[in-house]
Amino acid sequence: MVKRQPRTALLVVGVFLLLQAGAAFNEDYEVGPGDTLAIAVLGQAEMTGDFRVDSDGLISFPVLGKIKAAGHTSTDFERKLTTLLADGYLRRPQVTVGVKEYGSQRVFVTGEVLKAGAYSLKADRSLLAFLGEVGALSANAGHEVVIIRPPVGASVLPLATPTDAPAAPAVSGLPFDVSGAEVFRISLQELQSGNPERNILLQAGDTIYVPRASQVYVTGSVARPGPYRYQEAMTVLQVVTLAGGVTERGSSGRIKIVRVVAGRKLETKAKLSDLVSPEDTLIVPERFF
Repeated sequence: MVKRQPRTALLVVGVFLLLQAGAAFNEDYEVGPGDTLAIAVLGQAEMTGDFRVDSDGLISFPVLGKIKAAGHTSTDFERKLTTLLADGYLRRPQVTVGVKEYGSQRVFVTGEVLKAGAYSLKADRSLLAFLGEVGALSANAGHEVVIIRPPVGASVLPLATPTDAPAAPAVSGLPFDVSGAEVFRISLQELQSGNPERNILLQAGDTIYVPRASQVYVTGSVARPGPYRYQEAMTVLQVVTLAGGVTERGSSGRIKIVRVVAGRKLETKAKLSDLVSPEDTLIVPERFF
């Protein structure tokens, strides 16, 4: 007969193994006030759990009382706890420390989201995990997410909003000045499909901007001319179909795309299988008789 382990003991072991698996992820990060540490002491349920670092950089730990955590890496603090516990409290303590929430490290969210504002980074700093925390995007959200990363050494503050930006955007399509910043444009479709290259790791000071959905415009001989919501990998045929199709007097073989490139309007002949870009205008002319 197999002896069942107490539930609390299994929980401690589970947390311990989980922290060991992710220890390398944040071992070089220096803990700061507002962070939450996940600490596991093998076999000690009362010493295992989440501990918030207060404004003085201290945590309250069972038996040991107030301990300075700020300024230490998780690995350094792990050694410190091990030494303190071995000094008359536990025999050969096995301690693992990880950062569960980077309360001192913030990112900022703006645009077409339901909960804009400042967020603390979590242990999983991936974009996909973060968007899951932010929650649903608004009904007007577009097809991509833009990450704006300030220059090294810049203050960790949200970038200017459209109402207080004195300068023109340094990057096309953004409603605020991002001069000197690094900009990542992430396709939501690729991100949600599991492409690991698009699931970038966020850094403190990043601004996550969700633009409003782009439009494509249809004019000429279609049933319902007008603007239509752009979708990634959209073809000319799909846009024309949304517009009710070509009328009896229209010509599907002479459709043109008008696209603005570097401030200039370029007009090209289009095939029904061609991909459209955000803010394109499709012109469906009448056919020759």
